[in-house]
Amino acid sequence: MRPGQSAQDRLREALRARAAEVEPSPDALPRIRRRTARAWYRGVPVLAAGAVATAAAIALGVVAVEAGRGEHTTLPPAGPASGSPVVVDTRPSAPEPSGAAPATVALPAYFTRNGRLYREFLPAAAGDDRGRIRAAVEFSLGGRAKDPDYTSLWPATVQVHGVTIDGGVVTVDLGGVGPAPAEPKLAAQQLVYTVLAAATYTSMRHADGVRVLVDGAPVARLWGAVDTSGPLRQGTLADLQAPVWVIEPDQGAVVGKSFTVYLAGVVPEGTVNLRIRDAAGAVVLERVVQLSAGAPSLGEARVPVTLPSGPHTVEAFVYSPQDGSVQWVDDHGFSVA
Repeated sequence: MRPGQSAQDRLREALRARAAEVEPSPDALPRIRRRTARAWYRGVPVLAAGAVATAAAIALGVVAVEAGRGEHTTLPPAGPASGSPVVVDTRPSAPEPSGAAPATVALPAYFTRNGRLYREFLPAAAGDDRGRIRAAVEFSLGGRAKDPDYTSLWPATVQVHGVTIDGGVVTVDLGGVGPAPAEPKLAAQQLVYTVLAAATYTSMRHADGVRVLVDGAPVARLWGAVDTSGPLRQGTLADLQAPVWVIEPDQGAVVGKSFTVYLAGVVPEGTVNLRIRDAAGAVVLERVVQLSAGAPSLGEARVPVTLPSGPHTVEAFVYSPQDGSVQWVDDHGFSVA
């Protein structure tokens, strides 16, 4: 004890010394989560345990974050990242000065790959509420994804005639819907997920359903396969969204030598595999990543990485418990400056 040192300073110093002695084991984070979950069921507060879990995650090189509650249990909005557009404030602002570039916003749009939904953020003019939702739907249905692996189930002829908002229901008037796609119900959910996600970037903040018109008129069944007599509702996340995805780096992003890989997924045990390859295809990093939650909940993780300059590809996937094969690969090409 130093002369004149207060009791509070002595306590703080003792805690720092004790914390320095702690060395978490590789399975510390999962065990802490199981204990804290049981404590909640018994009605015991676990704030202190949560702080220990976060410290353990940092020590293991993975910071696990809570699954987002926004976008109707879909993935949370992407944060600013190098190479990714930044979501601008949606509150009313002063008029743009004459000659200034128009304001833009990064809008979420859903696409498909291997029978599941994947999301990207794409830049569009800020516009009003209806304009934002319409732009997101046009990105989605038109298959205008940055990642070449992502596609749209809708025909190339589809058009968005307009969008109207009535309370919590968004009506989308479509044209050129063409014959039924291979997966009509998934195509309808591609539209629903996009509208509900885009609504969170408007003054609505929340939408309950999507009503579909075709050439200005209601239809009882879209393609004869999807009941559109009433508003369409969002289907179950675990059945529709991809089990594993890479959120950052975004497709085509340019990042600094030290950056963060942001992963998400709905997988058993919350365990995914991360792999990064260089321009020649050689593996330069490979590790198992523990997400913040396991199926049926959405889990996330942020992994700090340092790489040399040049083109790279980041992959996230899981191994099949049956035969050990690689499944549900999501990959993005990016460059390290």
